[in-house]
Amino acid sequence: MEVLHTLADAFSGSRWPFALALYLIVGWVLVRPRGGIGAQLVSCLGWPLELTQRVAGASGLPYLFLLPNFLVFGLFTFAPLFINVGFSVTEGQSILFSERPYAGADNLHRLLAETNIDTGRENREDDKFLQAVADTLVFVVFQVPIMLLFALCTALALNRDIRGRGFWRSLFFYPVMLSPVVVAFLWSLILKRQGALSLTLMQWGWIDEPVQWLQDPGWTMFWSVFVYTWAHLGFYMLILLAGLQAIPKDLYEAAQMDGTSAWRQLTRITLPLLGPTLLVVTVLSLIKAFQAFEELYALNVRWISMVAYIFETSGLRGSPTTHGLGIAAAASLLVALGLMVLSLVQVFLSNRNSR
Repeated sequence: MEVLHTLADAFSGSRWPFALALYLIVGWVLVRPRGGIGAQLVSCLGWPLELTQRVAGASGLPYLFLLPNFLVFGLFTFAPLFINVGFSVTEGQSILFSERPYAGADNLHRLLAETNIDTGRENREDDKFLQAVADTLVFVVFQVPIMLLFALCTALALNRDIRGRGFWRSLFFYPVMLSPVVVAFLWSLILKRQGALSLTLMQWGWIDEPVQWLQDPGWTMFWSVFVYTWAHLGFYMLILLAGLQAIPKDLYEAAQMDGTSAWRQLTRITLPLLGPTLLVVTVLSLIKAFQAFEELYALNVRWISMVAYIFETSGLRGSPTTHGLGIAAAASLLVALGLMVLSLVQVFLSNRNSR
């Protein structure tokens, strides 16, 4: 009784009981539920969903559930894409299109032409962009194969029946859950001039003076590849591990009965059947490597990636320039075009393998 009095006091003077009763009455009138009292009450409570299912049918209801995701995806993916296209064909410092005159392909000329169309002098923007492209390609060429090799070796090792397998899987996947800023901070403590690595090597007598590993031209790319691979290895390892577990075990049992060596099992059974998964991992790692930015930016490495070039040129870091936003938009479209080609290659190869 005390609980009932508490509820009565809580809703006294409130319109919620009336609104709830009206909601149930409307649901009962529209849906006309059948069955017992419990079933009728549930139908009245969920009458918007049941009425929608009756109107849309069983085939249209899934699309209604997907509609919020489509709206969010369109708002945060397609809308920025169209805005970026608009920036690439207009010029000026403002982000308002009403204050940005149409420029056509001028931003592409400012990005790639040898002569600056605004001053008639030598264009230095193309050298900066092409240098960023070249540095990014070097990073991708070294990072992606190393990532694939170590991810595959780790997945093969953790797919075996070893002691503490769950612990080791969690340990290798743990860096993926860390924030890129946290990853960069941890490795900065090791790789800075007075960091743990320099001090340790000096104590061992391997080097005479501390080294700024992230700024030294001979080491900056090596440690960029190392840290980025360390941070993302667990994600691709998990995908390959799922692919390995999908391979039927009876194939290995038959091979062992025939006396097939472990190397031959790897090359004749594991790698061919793991091919589709390896293709997906390769394309994903390529796209991710071309988009590398957060860890490299927080580490403050010596070289500039394409994404870092776009970030700085747009004026998000430092003072904005007259045509910087348009030039950055044009550069981002070129990068997006390259990533689109990689995605189409993945789709083509996947379809061919499925046939």
